[in-house]
Amino acid sequence: MPYCPKCDMEFVDGITVCTDCGGPLAESKEAAKALKKKEQEEAMIRKQQEMALLQKQIEAQSSEPPSPRQFQPNQVYVDKGEKYDDLKSSASAFLIVGVLLSGFALICWTNLIPLPMNGISKLVFQWALTLMGIFSLAVFVKSMNAAKQLKPEIEAEKQQTQDLISWFLDAYSPEKIDGQIQDFDELSEEELSLKRFQLIQDYLITGKDLPDPSYVDALSEEIYSKLFEN
Repeated sequence: MPYCPKCDMEFVDGITVCTDCGGPLAESKEAAKALKKKEQEEAMIRKQQEMALLQKQIEAQSSEPPSPRQFQPNQVYVDKGEKYDDLKSSASAFLIVGVLLSGFALICWTNLIPLPMNGISKLVFQWALTLMGIFSLAVFVKSMNAAKQLKPEIEAEKQQTQDLISWFLDAYSPEKIDGQIQDFDELSEEELSLKRFQLIQDYLITGKDLPDPSYVDALSEEIYSKLFEN
């Protein structure tokens, strides 16, 4: 008797389509089970093929060595000179905004410019302007104080960076670094660049015990450029 492999339902002779799912019926219950088993086996084979293809893609991606330029720190290092410039720029912007808001608030409080509002709405508007002006001026003062404290550290950081680079260039030559790389002649240009960059990072960390990974990466970039790109 006709049988639906999806719904596990048996029908009377003469019916060719399942009344529940609308799918075609098998000749008998045994034929339906055989068809269902075949579909499951085919689905399993497709799944295995998809997993094998995915595994090949992962292996292919992992086997491609990145260049040193791809080794960027999780957080990009910003030197104190750039931080100082950012603070000064931010302070100037807040000063302008604070002066404008405070000036406009003063004009409103003195009724030099009549506002199209009265009562509580006018007071709320004037106080909002005043508070925003005071807040902007307060941020200006805070940013200027931070910039003032940071300024003496700029030259010290520049000198430290220069000293570290000079120390490294005196201690390690391109030939000395390449001499530490195994299978040097068998590596591609990308793999060789990666190995060199990693060695520079290791020497900086072990030789000078630098705690900031982003600073180490920034130094490594500059040292790599001086050693192998000049």
